[in-house]
Amino acid sequence: MPDVREPEGPAEAARMSEVDVHPGVHRATEPDEEQVLRELYGEPDEDGIFRGKGA
Repeated sequence: MPDVREPEGPAEAARMSEVDVHPGVHRATEPDEEQVLRELYGEPDEDGIFRGKGA
């Protein structure tokens, strides 16, 4: 089995222009974890822990 970490030479370099060409390639596909925690539990306490109401 070939070592996939090693470049394959000129053929691989010639195709580098095809990598990450989609305009949304750097857009997150999942929501930010901190944003989700804030929506579920409100603001974190003074220790930075999301405890929710009644904790």
